[in-house]
Amino acid sequence: MKIVFFGTPEYVIPILDALRKEFDSPKDKAVIAVITQAPQPTGRKQLLTYSPVDNFAYKRKISIFHSSRELIEKGVEADLGVLAAYGEIIPPEVIKLFPKGILNIHPSLLPKYRGASPVQAAIAAGEAETGVSIIKLDDKLDHGDIYAQFKEEILKDDTTESLRKRLFERSADILVALMPAYLAGKIHPRKQDDSEATFTIRADKEHGFIPFEYLKAALEGKSSPQVVERFIRAMFPWPGAWSKIKIMNKELRIKILKAHLEGEKLVPNEVQLEGKTPVSWKQFLDAYASAIPL
Repeated sequence: MKIVFFGTPEYVIPILDALRKEFDSPKDKAVIAVITQAPQPTGRKQLLTYSPVDNFAYKRKISIFHSSRELIEKGVEADLGVLAAYGEIIPPEVIKLFPKGILNIHPSLLPKYRGASPVQAAIAAGEAETGVSIIKLDDKLDHGDIYAQFKEEILKDDTTESLRKRLFERSADILVALMPAYLAGKIHPRKQDDSEATFTIRADKEHGFIPFEYLKAALEGKSSPQVVERFIRAMFPWPGAWSKIKIMNKELRIKILKAHLEGEKLVPNEVQLEGKTPVSWKQFLDAYASAIPL
């Protein structure tokens, strides 16, 4: 069996690693290629940075491509594709390359929370649980038939980072267990009910903004501190929850990295002022309380 893996961030590597360990043989590699996002300039020095999946594959001498269309151009032949947080829509002509299709690991209980930010959406909405759906990719967004699905409790202190990590680690075990029956055609998939579908959008920096008046009201216990606290957890680590604050008549961004609830008030744990290193909320108040109308 030959597999092509589509993925980019660190948190999907457990899936790629599980496929290798389960299906590689002494003579042949099961995962013959990865498709991942092209290297991007990052940081103040704009250094070219390769994705975690790119680095993982390079160290293990797995072929690397930065566009799914390269599979057609290079004549790559594989039985199955596995996709987890790749970051781009796969065109129909690429889907058709795989006799066994492409399995998509999507971190929500589909058809709820289709799209690019399902984990953020579930935490921000105050859901008690979420999960993962393994579907067969088709030409619509997170629309394919469901081959497996499991639930996961959302803990009261879960951030997108912690919850997403658990979801994809469990997904690796579920996928490996599913594969033999899937490849043998022994699983009867379940169609999604499109009438129940909800959608999410890709989270950008602007989506982490909290108006300062709303943040101040949450700090004082006057307006939905629970909603703000969930939002901060949902936005961590990306795109990050932030507001704008005036210090000596200069407007600056302030990131709220961590926070908790005390009674009916929001209490930040850690914040980061624009151009500064992260500090505790107490340190921040000690330094700026006289300059900020908190």
